[in-house]
Amino acid sequence: MLQFDTLPVDNRLRWFLGSLNRILFDAADTDGAFGLMEQWTGAGFSPPRHVHHREDSAIIVLDGELLVQRGEEEFVVSKGQTVFLPRGVPHTFLVTSSDAHFYELVTPGGFEGFHIDASDPAPSATLPPAAPPDVPRLVDALVTYGAAIVGPPMGHD
Repeated sequence: MLQFDTLPVDNRLRWFLGSLNRILFDAADTDGAFGLMEQWTGAGFSPPRHVHHREDSAIIVLDGELLVQRGEEEFVVSKGQTVFLPRGVPHTFLVTSSDAHFYELVTPGGFEGFHIDASDPAPSATLPPAAPPDVPRLVDALVTYGAAIVGPPMGHD
């Protein structure tokens, strides 16, 4: 069960693609070294398949289970496990548990700005209402950050 009661509602708490996302560190906080985001999602959450051209990323699963596609590979990452997503390799994931809680680390920092530009401030520490993704907004924001959508979310082929 997702718990949000201790989260501060401020400009770092965002509604992003149907998930609750919190920017823990941005490039300005780390002198460009990395960005770190925390995310809570419900079952079935999957971002569009995409590729980063400027940074590597890693997902650290705190709770739940993700089915990950990285390049041609597909595998499960569960609570306590991590996955490395190198730049230049298309990837996505699907939340296969009832919900998930994870960190996403990007290095160098900067890509966390996409999570801000493609999201809305969360008016409360809750998951957002269900809504289809604003694909043109995502595409526009990704171009700014040197990334691109290369396929649909998992389960939406």
